[in-house]
Amino acid sequence: MTHDTTKDMTDETTGDAARDTGRVADDARPLGLLADLAANRTSDDPRRPGTAGVLPTVLTLRFLATFLYRVSARAGSSVPVLGSVLKQLNHAITGADIAWSARIGPGLVLWHPTGVVIGPRVVVGRDARVQQGITLGAARSRTGKEGDPVLGDGVYVGAGARVLGPVRVGDRARIGANAVVLTDVPDDASAVGVPARIIA
Repeated sequence: MTHDTTKDMTDETTGDAARDTGRVADDARPLGLLADLAANRTSDDPRRPGTAGVLPTVLTLRFLATFLYRVSARAGSSVPVLGSVLKQLNHAITGADIAWSARIGPGLVLWHPTGVVIGPRVVVGRDARVQQGITLGAARSRTGKEGDPVLGDGVYVGAGARVLGPVRVGDRARIGANAVVLTDVPDDASAVGVPARIIA
């Protein structure tokens, strides 16, 4: 029931683009931990290329935050109270405040989970890369419309960034550190500044 309500809301606020991303994130509810593990084992640092071992990756705080989100999403879809308890446990242990009802596709990497806040109706596609202290959440747009962000596949969100309201962030877009995104960001574009502006 929760899934259908969330999809309806994203459809109303973001149209066809939201529907496309919603289909991508439909597999967020099952435990997509193999994709998450694979993504977390791969380094994005060109100075340290290669793949980390499974055990060292599993023991990282960033993977624990993702794991606890996946467990809370699965539990919350059946028993919302249990999902909320696990969400609070995740927050207490890792510092990540991720609503269990947020729809996040596989391959999630929370490089530094402290201060990450993701609201209950947010939709995020596959292979998202997220830095610390970010907020993805509901707000009222300049036109008076309320809603939540929809992020496409392969999006990077820099430290301290805010993506607020019924906006769509396109596939492979990059949100700069401390940017405040209040309008749509096209595919393959970068957004920086307060309020954010498109630079590429």
